[in-house]
Amino acid sequence: MLKCTQWLSWSPLLLLLPLAGCREEVKYAKAPTTVRVQAVEMYRATQEQKYSGNIEPLTRVDVVFRQGGYVEEILNVGTRLVQEGDPVTKGTVLVKLRQSDYTVKVDQAKSQLDQAKFAIAQSEEAVKGSRALRDKAQLDWERAGNLFGKQSLVKPDYDAARAQLDGYQAQLDANLAQVQLAQARLAGAQALLREADLAVQDSSLKAPLNATVLKRAVELGVLVAPGTPAFMLGDVSQVRTVVGVPDTVLPTIKIGMILRVTSDAVPGSTYFGRVTRIAPSADPRTRVFDVELTVPNRDGRLKPGMIASLTLSEGSSAEAVPVIPLAAVVQPPPGTPGYMVYVVKEQGGKDVASAQMVQLGDALGGRISVRQGLHEGQRVVVTGASLVHDGETVEVVP
Repeated sequence: MLKCTQWLSWSPLLLLLPLAGCREEVKYAKAPTTVRVQAVEMYRATQEQKYSGNIEPLTRVDVVFRQGGYVEEILNVGTRLVQEGDPVTKGTVLVKLRQSDYTVKVDQAKSQLDQAKFAIAQSEEAVKGSRALRDKAQLDWERAGNLFGKQSLVKPDYDAARAQLDGYQAQLDANLAQVQLAQARLAGAQALLREADLAVQDSSLKAPLNATVLKRAVELGVLVAPGTPAFMLGDVSQVRTVVGVPDTVLPTIKIGMILRVTSDAVPGSTYFGRVTRIAPSADPRTRVFDVELTVPNRDGRLKPGMIASLTLSEGSSAEAVPVIPLAAVVQPPPGTPGYMVYVVKEQGGKDVASAQMVQLGDALGGRISVRQGLHEGQRVVVTGASLVHDGETVEVVP
């Protein structure tokens, strides 16, 4: 029977090869295997949750007709009518109703204003004439009074002077009343003119701010009634999104915080929004709190209606767990279930690799957590783990 005392390094490949017979004993000393090690670290896993909300314009304005009429003109952009997505500047006329329906009322109001002014002028002239007659009658009556006191004038003549004064005073009062009436008519005509001018202004709708057209609801020639929406405008230089978060996350969010916002519709782009509003109470149906973020949108890539995503941490796990690189994990010898690592320990001034069975947890990128078998600070082999065996002396290199 052959005897072989050759020392063989354990390797998964050697397990597949039958041992050949040996005619003689071969003895040799194996050089230490070169390995790299890394200390076991502790990791406290955070729990993150993604929340989503619709992107909306920071400011949205409905431009509505105050007057009714036929649409006569719509803003042109190049060779076409303005449409959704087109930018407009503040003060730009977006749409006009038929102007003749309103200018005729302005003409009527101006005519009434001219008539009222003419009536005032006539009344004022009449006042001047009646005042002069009244003043003369006042002097005549005073003269008659002096003569009557000296018994140089009979009573009937004195009474006639008084009657004449009273008549001219009544005429003056009547003319003054006519002036007041004419002034009232003037004020009414001026009010009608202002109303007609305002109607002309309201027949043309202007953009109230620099914005983007979100919707156009009118066409040329249609008859619109007062209160009919014509355009929906939105300021998209900044957008806002509202997300609902649970009460467990709410204490970590403060007004003014800057949070990272992404959108699957704009891959590769990251935006930063400022928290501008936190709902004081939860939604009674969903039991979440609305958090509003204002997001700068200088490149204009965020569009109303897109979905924005906000990732928030909901806290950390109860206790830290050991983590090791995935490269440190090796398969144990055949027939042994589970996973194994090599822990390097110092024995007699040498570094020795010791096999250690471990129970693995969740993968964390290029690392993995260890539920059982390791503790913080232990050195595990991360390079060369598949080349060593239990109890072998190794050479640790940086």
